[in-house]
Amino acid sequence: MSSVRSYATFYSGRIYFGISTAEVIELAKVAEITPVPLAPPAVSGLINLRGQIVTAIDMRQRLGLQPAPNSEVSVTVLIEKFGVLYGLLVDQVSDILELEHTHFEPPPSNISQSAKELIMGLHKLPDNLLLILDTAKLVQGISSDDPK
Repeated sequence: MSSVRSYATFYSGRIYFGISTAEVIELAKVAEITPVPLAPPAVSGLINLRGQIVTAIDMRQRLGLQPAPNSEVSVTVLIEKFGVLYGLLVDQVSDILELEHTHFEPPPSNISQSAKELIMGLHKLPDNLLLILDTAKLVQGISSDDPK
C-alpha cells in the first residue's frame, strides 16, 4: 500500500522545489524587510507580519544559487520550525502536488554537498524534477533558538 504526500512547490532560480504542505502556514507578499547586522548570509532580514517578527531567508543564497537579477521578491512562504517563524523568499510559487511516496528517490549524486544536505530527495515529474527540501536542515543555524 502506497501513501500519497502533499507538497507546496515553488521556484528559486530555475529549480523546482517542494516542502510538505503540513509545514506551510501561509503565503504572503512582503513589503519591507529590515536588514539585521551580523546575521548569517542567507538571512535577508526581519519581516513584521501583522505584529509577528519573522526571519526572512533568501532561498537563492541558502541554496547556493545565483542572486536574483532584480531584488524584488515575488512571494514569501511562511513556515514554523522549532517554535520560530521563517519566511522563505522564493521567486515564484507553483502548485500543490499530491505524489505517491513510492516514487520518491534519494538526492542525485551530481549536486553539491551543501545542497545535498538540504534536499531529502526528489520526485521525477513528466516535465521536471521536484527537489524536496528538509526544512529542519534548511533553517538550522539561522536562529540562535534552533537546535544545532
